[in-house]
Formats: sequence, C-alpha cells, structure tokens
Amino acid sequence: MRYFSLVLVLVATPVMAWLTVYRPTNLAVETVASEIKARTKQLSHFSEVNAQYRQMQDAIEQLASASEVATSRIPIQHQAEQWLGEASIAAEQSNLTVRSVTISGNRSENDFGVLPVNMEVTGSFVGVYDLIQRFEQMERMIPISRLDIRRTNDVTVDATLVLHLLFNEEGGSQ
Repeated sequence: MRYFSLVLVLVATPVMAWLTVYRPTNLAVETVASEIKARTKQLSHFSEVNAQYRQMQDAIEQLASASEVATSRIPIQHQAEQWLGEASIAAEQSNLTVRSVTISGNRSENDFGVLPVNMEVTGSFVGVYDLIQRFEQMERMIPISRLDIRRTNDVTVDATLVLHLLFNEEGGSQ
C-alpha cells in the first residue's frame, strides 16, 4: 500500500503541476505570442504609413505654395478695362478677330469677387489655342469656365470663351 501511495504521489504531483501551473502558463504564453504577432503585423505597415504621411505633408506644402502663387495673381480690383485692352491685343497677336465682348455683373464667391466676361472670337483653331496660352501667361489669374469651339469652314472656327476676372473683395471693387 505504501508503494502504491508513493507511486500515486509521484504520478499525481507532476500531473497536478502540469494542470495547475504549466498548462495555464503555456496558454498565457501562446496568447501573448499571438498578440505579439498581431501587433508586429500592424507595425510592419508603420514605415509605409509614415512614408505616406511624409508624402502627404509634402503635397500639402506644395498646395500651400501654389495657393500663395495663385492668390498673388488676383488683383485687389477687377480692372476690367485694362484687362480687356490686354485681351484684345492678345487676340490680335493670335491672328483672331474679336466679334464681341460682354461683361456680366459682379458676384461674390468665397473671399473673391468674380466678373464674368463672355468673349467671342473668330480665326483658326491654332489661334484660339495660342490665345488661351497667352491668357495663362498673363500676370493675372484668369480661369476659363467654358470654352465652345465651332468650325465654320475648313480653316476658320468661332470660339466663345467665358472667363472669370477674379479680384480680392477685401480691397473693394469698382
């Protein structure tokens, strides 16, 4: 009976130690290991996210810089008369005939005033393209909101450009 009790104690002690200590510890280690794997997987994309963040910061800086440049090209007053003279000269240099120019009333959009100008010209397609490039090279920012081109014959087109003369309303308008 003693030997049997001794064998039972010798067998039961390791089994009880395994059930009460080793098994829960092993499960805890496995849980921590799986959590470490999951977090390591999340962190493996960290450098990628960091690089994207830096690219986004660079893009924001470039947008801010471009916005400053664009805003600097917006005058305090619409100066429509001066611009119409420059536009007529640009059309003439592009070998276009100005058929009509109409100006609609001022309106406000955000912090800027907008003076819509409807300009109708006749000439070659290359001349219309050249005129648009001349508008882009002017010191003032002139968005073209609509451009309609109709072919009248093999070499001549009629073009209608709706341009917006932007001006800063804080400085007042004419």
